[in-house]
Amino acid sequence: MAKAARATEPTFNRLSPLADVTVQGRFGADKGQPGVTLSVRHPLSIVTVIARKGKAKALADGLANYKGAVVLWAGPDQYSVQAEGRGEGVLAAELSMMFAGIASVSDQSHGRVVLRIAGDRARTVLAKGTPVDLHPDVFPVGKSALTQMAHVGVHLTRVGDDTFDLSVFRGFSESFWEWLSEQAEEFGYLVR
Repeated sequence: MAKAARATEPTFNRLSPLADVTVQGRFGADKGQPGVTLSVRHPLSIVTVIARKGKAKALADGLANYKGAVVLWAGPDQYSVQAEGRGEGVLAAELSMMFAGIASVSDQSHGRVVLRIAGDRARTVLAKGTPVDLHPDVFPVGKSALTQMAHVGVHLTRVGDDTFDLSVFRGFSESFWEWLSEQAEEFGYLVR
C-alpha cells in the first residue's frame, strides 16, 4: 500500500537558481586560453551536520569513516557534507539515522549553491575578494574557510591545485555569480 502511494506522488526536478544566468561559452579578455573556468555544481546534495553538546569527537570520528560523500569543515564542531548523484533528501536521511543523538542534521540542498572556479588564474580571481591567504602552503587541497566575498558569506574550499568550490546561499547566488564573472573578465573565462 505504501509503495502504491509513493508511485503516485509527484516528483520535481531540482532547478538551479542560476540556470538562466550561467550561459555557457567563452567570455572576457580574448588572449588565448581562458584564465579560469566557472561552473555550477548542480544538482548537489548538501547537508550541514552540527555536533550536539559533548559529542564533537563522536561526530568527527564518525564522519572520518563516512564514505560516499565529501566532508568539509564548516566551523567549530560543524561540517558540510556534499554528494552528487543522491536522490532528494537521501543524504540527509542517511546522516540523520547515522548520527541520531550525536548531531543535528539539516538538508541545505535547496538553500545553497556551489560554484566551481578552476584554472591557473583562479587564485588571483579569488584574491580580489577574500582576505584568506590562498597560497597552497597555507591553504592546501581539502582545506575550507568561511569568508566574505562581495559582501556575501562564502564557504570556500580548495578541491584541487587550481580548483576551488564556493558555497553561497541561494538568494545571493545570482549577484555573487555576477561579481565572480566580472572579476574573471580580465583573464578570460569559460562557463561550463
